[in-house]
Amino acid sequence: MNRETNLVKLPDGRQLAYAEYGDPQGMPTIYCHGFPGSRLEARLFDQPAREFNLRVIAADRNGLGLSDPKPGRQLMDWAADTQALADILELERFFLIGVSGGGPYTLACAHQSRERLNGLTLVCPLGPLDQPALLDAMRWPAQINFRSIRNTPWLSNLGFRFAVIPLAQLWPQWIYQAMLGFAPAADAAVLNRSTVRSAITASIREAIRQGADGVLHEMALYTQPWGFDLGDIDIPIQIWHGSADETVPILHGRTLAESLPECELHMVEGEGHFSLPFDRMGEIQQQLIANRLDQ
Repeated sequence: MNRETNLVKLPDGRQLAYAEYGDPQGMPTIYCHGFPGSRLEARLFDQPAREFNLRVIAADRNGLGLSDPKPGRQLMDWAADTQALADILELERFFLIGVSGGGPYTLACAHQSRERLNGLTLVCPLGPLDQPALLDAMRWPAQINFRSIRNTPWLSNLGFRFAVIPLAQLWPQWIYQAMLGFAPAADAAVLNRSTVRSAITASIREAIRQGADGVLHEMALYTQPWGFDLGDIDIPIQIWHGSADETVPILHGRTLAESLPECELHMVEGEGHFSLPFDRMGEIQQQLIANRLDQ
């Protein structure tokens, strides 16, 4: 088995790609990658997962990386695909971890599969962008892109199909350099590490392998109602968010925590959007295991 490229066939015939990291014999943990991202993003969490005996399974979402597209998909469609992957891998129960733009997808999975979960952790999660205050709290490039995909999708299509994605396919480092240019001090220190640069650049390159369609669909879904009630997810959930996060401001974490019936918000002073998951993942995983539901 290639740990970073595994392919399975879903019940409807579509191909789903996933990677595995951590301890191959460890506790199953399904990881939902951020945006723009792919299964390769979870490579950065291989070492802490080994330390805490977690088997991390990270799949490319539809139309990203090596996973087939699913035309017209919604958030809950990814929940069904994740449940199918768990069935194929014969995972009776599993943990869920969602980072950044993987947060909404993680919650969709929890809504559908909560009886199979050992625990759920969200790290600097993106909140529902159909709430104006959450979009307004984000940096201006994010505001422009998300408003454009919602209000003038033809303009986003032109920009991404003929400029952003072709340029990123030729030189994915430019997206990384843009992230670094906007980064607060805590994040810049992490993003300047060669291991982080290599892993994130590889994840971005893989995310856009199929072109613009998957990326544009992801962006559009973030701006729409999620299609399920957060109040129905009645299991304990941990949210970790850095006070210095300027990519997904802590208002997003607070808003989600207030909407989930059993949620504990860990606000980590001084940590940013990248420094928190990359420097504190061991602590995050340890807390997840300590609160496992099948004990």
